[in-house]
Amino acid sequence: MISAKENFMMALNHEVPMWVPNAISDVVGAGGPAETFDNGPYGGGYDGFGVLWHCTESAAGQAVPAAGQVILDDICDWEDKVTFPDVDSIDWKDMGERFKAVNRDEKVIEYGCWNGHFLRLTHLMGFENALCAMFTDPDACMAFMDALTDYKIKIVERVAEYIKPDLFTSYDDTATEAGTFMSPAAYRQIIKPYHKKLNDAVKAYGMIPMMHTCGRCEDIVPDFIDEGAAAWTSAQPTNDIAGILQKYGKQITVIGGYNTNGLPGLVDASEEVIDAEVKRCIDTYAPYGSYIFHGFRMVPGTVKEFFEAMVPISAAADKYGKDFYK
Repeated sequence: MISAKENFMMALNHEVPMWVPNAISDVVGAGGPAETFDNGPYGGGYDGFGVLWHCTESAAGQAVPAAGQVILDDICDWEDKVTFPDVDSIDWKDMGERFKAVNRDEKVIEYGCWNGHFLRLTHLMGFENALCAMFTDPDACMAFMDALTDYKIKIVERVAEYIKPDLFTSYDDTATEAGTFMSPAAYRQIIKPYHKKLNDAVKAYGMIPMMHTCGRCEDIVPDFIDEGAAAWTSAQPTNDIAGILQKYGKQITVIGGYNTNGLPGLVDASEEVIDAEVKRCIDTYAPYGSYIFHGFRMVPGTVKEFFEAMVPISAAADKYGKDFYK
């Protein structure tokens, strides 16, 4: 019998796994909210860039940049006004110690690097100003993106040394429910080269790069492949996931599928609704291979309460995915 990690890696390598991998139960997460230097402290506060984060009810209690603040009003001034966090001030050794008890033969360890290139630009400028800057001053935006990449590569180096995860996921939500914030051409000119530069560094340090992008980003999934991402995670059904798997399933693995923005993603979603949605995901996407189930609900409260809300989703994934390929 193979381990859950081996089974997960089979799907990641476009082989037919023994069962449908479950990213909820198979993966142990590092980074993400623990990157307080990049996300602000738990409960809200200032991050290392000087951005103030507030916890909001509309984001299910998760911290988001406070409304109305503008750290950078002109992208051409980024060198004078943007301060990058000092990654050497972080206790990376302590962060790595937290994962010593994980059975690395059984579990996949994933480091989540939040606030990617586009997102950080919006945190500093606001969405409207950031998008305008991409249109009016693409060269200055690219210079900033390059410097931001160098900062993130320092994180890559320390993560590889102290945590040694299997996966390194970059979070950059470049899309809404309807489509990408910018044209695919603008994405390819201003953002794509720096996603690739970061992924190249991730691979050079022995980790597998993945891309997290919410929303309808199907137009740029081929670009994720060009950038070297082994998987696209938290894929939402506003995209043609089945079509993507048919066309690109030998080049990129899709992780997700669960309708978090619909009824199954609500706090009070019944187990029957959750069960039906998980079954739909597995029945619809798993036949194409290169698919790993993932889903979550937007539940406010503590980390413990969030993970408790994931239990019925994970249980349904194990139930329907266990014998799927037999």
